[in-house]
Amino acid sequence: MSSSADVAVGGADMRFVAREGRTVLAHSRVHAPVALVRPFGLEDGGQLVQLITIGPGLCAGDRLDIRIAVEAGARVTLTTPAATRILSMDANQLAEQHVELHAAAGATLEYYPAVTIPFPDSAFTQTIDVHAESGARVGVLETWALGRTSRDEYLRFRRVSTRTRLRVNGTLVYTDAIELRPERDRLDGAGVLAGRRYLASGVWYGVTLPDETAAEVDSADLVAVMMQSRPQVASLRALGSDAPSLETTLGGASARIAAAWGHAPVSLARFRC
Repeated sequence: MSSSADVAVGGADMRFVAREGRTVLAHSRVHAPVALVRPFGLEDGGQLVQLITIGPGLCAGDRLDIRIAVEAGARVTLTTPAATRILSMDANQLAEQHVELHAAAGATLEYYPAVTIPFPDSAFTQTIDVHAESGARVGVLETWALGRTSRDEYLRFRRVSTRTRLRVNGTLVYTDAIELRPERDRLDGAGVLAGRRYLASGVWYGVTLPDETAAEVDSADLVAVMMQSRPQVASLRALGSDAPSLETTLGGASARIAAAWGHAPVSLARFRC
């Protein structure tokens, strides 16, 4: 249970620009419980930026607002060094996060947070709004653990609700929704989660995949589909029974995107706990 004094309303507002072939953090305003880890320069002149949430996780009533803007010529990969935990809370309470990503023509912005884990009786809502200009490159890739396996907490959260919208020059070109309410719907059966414990969803703009890049995996442990959804837009959906096999698949997907963009892939594992 959280009192009004315990509620955290925080976030980050950052703007990146290109100067002399390097990406520079030109503006940063960060509010607790969000904190910024020092950006790491990449060999191609881009930056990898880590945002962390101070404390054990998001509590009832917490709200985070994240706004990232990347200007022409700059390249940014945004991630988190550890899992985001949505802590247990009373009925009718929730935590929320709202992310805005802005990419100008000639900019590259990738948002690849670590896994989100909803605890028993937790509720979490999220929106991710991507605003891209023609000629930008943007990617969003998220992973959800559907409860802590070691504690037998599979599907014991109350709600996970997330909406991702991609607009190009103001026009909506892609939308994705995940709405999981275990108390209301049967989620573990065939045709939904099929007993799998991890869910991943991704979308990229400004990419044309080679024919051999569009891929489908269907096994007892993993179901994954990556495809060209429409011109300049690629998407991914995956369900996994264990974290390592899913992470391998997602790493391969992000590497294929990097190859299509002519970038060296970034190994996120070295920046995570």
